[in-house]
Amino acid sequence: MPSLTIVGGGVAGLALAATLDPATYDVTLVERSPGAGRVPTAFGIWPFALEALARVGLADGLRSRGLRLASGLITADSARRPVATTQDVEVWLVARPALLELLGAAVPGTVAREERHVDDPGALTGDLVVAADGARSVVRRRVWGDEPRDIGVVAVRGVLETPPDAPLDRMHEFWGDGMLFGVGPDPLPAGPGTNWYASARRRGASPEEGLAWAREAYAGFPALVRDALAAATPEQTVVNPILESRRPRGLVRGRYVLVGDAAHAMSPNLGRGACEAMVDAIVLGEALNAHGPEGVRRYERARLRAGQRTRVASGLARRLALAPRAGRVAVAAAAAGGRRGHRGGRLEAWDASDPSR
Repeated sequence: MPSLTIVGGGVAGLALAATLDPATYDVTLVERSPGAGRVPTAFGIWPFALEALARVGLADGLRSRGLRLASGLITADSARRPVATTQDVEVWLVARPALLELLGAAVPGTVAREERHVDDPGALTGDLVVAADGARSVVRRRVWGDEPRDIGVVAVRGVLETPPDAPLDRMHEFWGDGMLFGVGPDPLPAGPGTNWYASARRRGASPEEGLAWAREAYAGFPALVRDALAAATPEQTVVNPILESRRPRGLVRGRYVLVGDAAHAMSPNLGRGACEAMVDAIVLGEALNAHGPEGVRRYERARLRAGQRTRVASGLARRLALAPRAGRVAVAAAAAGGRRGHRGGRLEAWDASDPSR
């Protein structure tokens, strides 16, 4: 029986372990901090990822744990009016712990679990070693020889136990001069709460420093933003640098395979990082089940360009949202579209994924 070692127990690693046929592969899952406490920020699950989850029998479980978004809105903070909207988007929000619980419960009991840090991928056993160890992947650094870029932007994110003063099926983003703030629902176990996030070009900070900065920086934004920040606490806030990887020449090198953020760490501005990671993992698992270890090449052909396209598009969305005078430019573009008889463009800038992985 071929052996396979998965490095990383996040959404990509768990999704792969849940997809692999336990009668075909001897699987080991290595995670340095399983069950580590994290702020329950929300992931946005887009239709293409939900379809992949449906193929492994997990879509209904996700819906039962999540909230459906029906609309999105981008507002220029200076104009206080929408510049982009979308309706009937069928995006589901799920809290990070709930998604990890769903995926973890689907992992067969035959999968061996090891709690340890991996520093030398060459010392790992396994006919295949799958790097699901995130943006700072040790496997990619040691085998591919490169690391992600710190782009000088931080994401400050948090959760409130009370719901936002807005519709529970809508995500709302505010764009300002080089700043972005988003707020929407978070499907917490005790009932809907609030998921909020801010991005700006600055260096990293502690949660306390990040909150203090955000409250001052966004003091001129609408009440929905100010109220969320006023209620936020350091204990329910995280600050992460946004990392972007370079395009790899391939996703397979010898016995090593890249999935998720190890393959395409991206800016979170399209809210698709977790989606791409799970789809990577499920496509890889399906290819291995159907074609044996040689299925890695089918996975590479299916997912190399798809993941990199999203990485590039996410970077473009981030540069647009954080550009100087971004809000005013968006207002002007929306006004021009209105004069041509068009409504606001589609919203694809939801920052619901975790940039840190």
